[in-house]
Amino acid sequence: MADATERTEHLRRGRGIAVLWFAVLAAPLAWMLGLNAEYGLVRVACAKNSNLALHLVSLATLVIALAGGWVAWREWKRTGREGPGEDGGPLPRSRMMVVMGLMASALFSLAIVTQWVASLFFNPCMAI
Repeated sequence: MADATERTEHLRRGRGIAVLWFAVLAAPLAWMLGLNAEYGLVRVACAKNSNLALHLVSLATLVIALAGGWVAWREWKRTGREGPGEDGGPLPRSRMMVVMGLMASALFSLAIVTQWVASLFFNPCMAI
């Protein structure tokens, strides 16, 4: 019982809630920011005839998305490695957020990698 109370207390604090929101939002925000940055850097990459800036943006966004997944995984272990139940309160809500964070991280990491593959094969001057 003390273990469940400790888990619940962690999730009631502001830091615990912020960590859950990071787990949910890190991957989609990283993908969105990376997509916009890559669009903005295409002309620079074409002018310099180098894809390095595009690759660095893709790498950075992938790291952020995977960090969100890692945080979600850590919080999932902390909340008891169970799916969200039908009870109310901070623990089931947190479990739901953790599951959403894991799925979002997987989906948006895949999206980032597929966009990165395109920048590996295509010349940025073709997009202008």
